Amino acid sequence: MMTEHIQPDERKTAAVLGVGRMGTVISYAMKELGFFVVGVDNNESAAVNFRKRMSANDGTFYRVTESGTLDENAIAAGVPPKDFRYVLSHEKPDIVISSLPYHQTEEVAAWCIENSLRYCDLGGRVDVSERINKLANEKAKAPVMTDLGLAPGWVNILAEHACKEIHGTPDEVLMMVGGIPGTPNNPPLNYACTWSTDGLLNEYADDCEILSDGEIKKVKGMDGLIDVEFNKLKFTNSSRKIEAFYTSGGASHTIKDMKERGVKNCAYRTMRWKGHGDIIKLLIRQCDLSRKCLEKIFEKGCPHTEGDPDLVLIKVKVTCGKLVWSDEIIIGYDSEFSAMQKSTAFSISAVASQMAEGMYDGKLDQHRDYWTEYPKALSYKHINYKDFSDRLNKLGIQL
Repeated sequence: MMTEHIQPDERKTAAVLGVGRMGTVISYAMKELGFFVVGVDNNESAAVNFRKRMSANDGTFYRVTESGTLDENAIAAGVPPKDFRYVLSHEKPDIVISSLPYHQTEEVAAWCIENSLRYCDLGGRVDVSERINKLANEKAKAPVMTDLGLAPGWVNILAEHACKEIHGTPDEVLMMVGGIPGTPNNPPLNYACTWSTDGLLNEYADDCEILSDGEIKKVKGMDGLIDVEFNKLKFTNSSRKIEAFYTSGGASHTIKDMKERGVKNCAYRTMRWKGHGDIIKLLIRQCDLSRKCLEKIFEKGCPHTEGDPDLVLIKVKVTCGKLVWSDEIIIGYDSEFSAMQKSTAFSISAVASQMAEGMYDGKLDQHRDYWTEYPKALSYKHINYKDFSDRLNKLGIQL
């Protein structure tokens, strides 16, 4: 139910829809970036998690049910039905951040677009994000940005930054991300589920888009297996190696943007401890296991216990003739959050806070006799990387 709060006039408001494992960290990050946070969820335990990070002066929480009512006590008291529409209309946030499952984001995004609210989400499905962006370009009056987490999200922003730094049209852009256990001690898959199993299986099983010789092509998830040199990851045991393979979703709209830029080759791969890819490919392709069976394999065979050490690896490499631009980033866990929580939630919060402050509301470039405006459906190339990095630094990630 709604909690009474005192909201200082100078603070902007961020509404976070879905205050689960990731939404709670987004709420915390937005608070740390100076925002008053409105949390919305249909899970009673979400209120407890929210309040662990948020005092009454930091934010307020609404519990809604899927039917749109607050709860049974509210119904008995004659309180009218309230869903996310009521909350957003009542609070009038400067930014709406969806941490909801991909099958719920489209409805929220459409409502925000119709009501001229700035909106962003973690994405998760290429087709859903494409429909949201199409609607934004047609009807939005405020900026909208989808696919803003880790991959897609941070790695794509870094790739765009690299292209600008190299001062030329790149021949090849390679993006890679891996969320892995701190050490490969969970054989044979050497993996731990730190996020949605459903989303993970979508990435593995769905087709992927790559840019090859200047043309956009479809390839199967789990193909394109390569060994990866990750220089910042040092081990005395030479058997601890990293591999990477194609997965869907991580490239988002970067592939199309790179094609428009004139790049010949661009692809996104997921990194894992070596040996993971061949086993999963066997289970999905040759064994043709059911979705339910695959979910059980990951849930039982790759459990993640709260507090287990994990790492997130980000690698971008851009080549332009003989010029090579490359960067590696490692995000570690701490006593508060996992590496996956920090790298995903802090990334979207950095961009969401930029949007909320109006950074992408106005003009982009001045030409001789006219201005170019930011599009309503923002792309990674529009993100101010220096400011993005500064906000991550405020949240404790030093780049």
